[in-house]
Amino acid sequence: MAPISSAPAPIDPSAIYSASLLSLIILILDLIALAQVLNSDRTVLSKFLWCLLIFLFPIFGIIIYFMFADRERHRLRYITIP
Repeated sequence: MAPISSAPAPIDPSAIYSASLLSLIILILDLIALAQVLNSDRTVLSKFLWCLLIFLFPIFGIIIYFMFADRERHRLRYITIP
């Protein structure tokens, strides 16, 4: 019978790098979505609920936001420079 080893299994450095890169991409997308929500002309309650959804569920929150937010209707009106 083999002795039980308490040493942890070695960690693959490329797996750590991949997870860190994916986390950074999700963070950047969350920040972009939050900036769009806060700069929109929505009501305060609507802004709060969208931000709460994105903050509590980072991956699913941005997916739901980009699919169902109807951003064109709530986009700020920018003045074009002649």
